[in-house]
Amino acid sequence: MSRGKQKVKPHKDDVSPTEVEAMVEAVEDKEEQTPEQQIAALRDENLRLTAELRNVAQRAQREKQEALKYAEADFAKDLLVVLDDLERTRESARTAEGVRSVAEGVRIVYEHLLKVFREHGIEVIEAREKPFDPDLHEAMVQQPSEEHPTGIVLQEYLRGYKMHGRVIRPTKVVVSSGPPAPAGEQMSKDDRGKDNADV
Repeated sequence: MSRGKQKVKPHKDDVSPTEVEAMVEAVEDKEEQTPEQQIAALRDENLRLTAELRNVAQRAQREKQEALKYAEADFAKDLLVVLDDLERTRESARTAEGVRSVAEGVRIVYEHLLKVFREHGIEVIEAREKPFDPDLHEAMVQQPSEEHPTGIVLQEYLRGYKMHGRVIRPTKVVVSSGPPAPAGEQMSKDDRGKDNADV
């Protein structure tokens, strides 16, 4: 039984005879060009590629500027919701009979704002009764303390915040200077100061 010849299907990457002829003609054209013509052709090609690269760079720069311009858009939308809450609280405060309902409204808005902050990577820097950390805290004053050793934060003047782990505002704090000096020792220090002033 005779078997007929199988027809081989061309691969998608196979070059057609027409394309081969075009490539050969291009090579022959280049070979026929004088050195000056080849240099001019290469210069034109270089200028075209340079222009294309410049266009790509400018387009990338525009896209980057647009991305930076609207990077906070989602954050702003979330803050607008908090602003809506504040406006409702303000309106209800005008007709509220007691302070308690207004205080409850403010508490809800405050918690909503903190939630929005957390969703955008903003977190409170806790400081009270923690060791003073110059990377997170800003000492406003030192104060003696019977209960806390030197270097412990006693009080927060102004709460600080971090965004994605980076400090955007340190917490302003009062720091313990340790137990107060005994009265007799303090008197002797004051006396020494007076003596030095007299000299």
